Amino acid sequence: MNGTRDLSPDPVPVAFEDTPGPAGPMPELDDLTPEASGRIVRYIVTSTLERGVAPTAVVALYADLAGDEQAVRYADRRFMLREVPPDWRDIESRVLDLEDGARERGLDLAAAWRRATSVAMQGQDALEQLARLSGLRSSARTQRSIFDDPEDLDELDDDVDLDVAQREALTDRAPDLIDLSTNAQQRIRRFAIEERLERGLPPVELLELYRGFEIDADDRARQYLDLVYVDRDPPGDWLELQSEAARAIDLAEARGRDAGRLFADILRTSPGIEPMFALRLLLERLMLT
Repeated sequence: MNGTRDLSPDPVPVAFEDTPGPAGPMPELDDLTPEASGRIVRYIVTSTLERGVAPTAVVALYADLAGDEQAVRYADRRFMLREVPPDWRDIESRVLDLEDGARERGLDLAAAWRRATSVAMQGQDALEQLARLSGLRSSARTQRSIFDDPEDLDELDDDVDLDVAQREALTDRAPDLIDLSTNAQQRIRRFAIEERLERGLPPVELLELYRGFEIDADDRARQYLDLVYVDRDPPGDWLELQSEAARAIDLAEARGRDAGRLFADILRTSPGIEPMFALRLLLERLMLT
C-alpha cells in the first residue's frame, strides 16, 4: 500500500504574469477537454515516476495549455496555489501502485516509460499505456486506492509471467507497439525505419522477421506485422516511425547524403543502440550539418 506519499517538493515556483485568481468553483480533470486532460495526466505520470521534473517541464506544460482557461486554472491549483487536487493525487497513487507491481516482476517502470515515450504516443491514454508497460491491463484490474483493504489488494496481485504474456495474441483489440516485448519492439522499429530509409527491403528480410517471431512463439508480434502486411492497415505508431524516417531522408538529400547509409553506420558503430534513438541521433546530426 502506498498511502499518501507526497511527491513534492514542487518542481518550481514559476512566475506567470497576470495569473487570475480563483473565480467560481475550481475545475477538476473531468471538467477539461480530453486533449488538456491528457497532457496534464501525462505530466503527472512522468513527474511521479521521475520523482519530480525539471522546471522547464512546468513551463512546457503551461505552453501546451495556453488558450485553455479551464486547463490553466487547473494547473494554477497545483503550481500557483500549491494545492494538490484530489484527482491529481489519485493519479499519483495509481502510478505508484503500478510501479510497485512492476518492480515485483523485475521491471523498472520508470525506465520503460522513458523508452516508450521516445516514440510519439501523445494521442493515447497515459495511464492505459503505463498499465500495459507494467504488464497489467487497467481495464481488467481494479484500481487501487489509499482506502483499499491490504488483504483485498493481495488478491489482485496474481503472479504474471510478463515475458509470456507479451507474446500472446490479443483478442480484444489490435496490438500497438507498446504492447509487445522490448525485444519485439526493437526489431520491428528497426525494420520499419530501415524499410523507409532504403525505400523498401528485400522480401526475404520480412520473411526472416516473421520467422524469428515464429521461433520465439511470439504470436503478438506476428499479429502486429499482419496489420501492416496482411490487413494493409498499418498502426499509427508504425506510420509515425516511417514518417520520422522520411524526414531523415529529406534532410539527408538536401545535404547530398544517403540517410540509409548514415543510419547503418550508426548501428554498426553503436551495436545494441535502440533503433528510435539511432534515428533521432541521425536527425540531430543532419540538422547540425
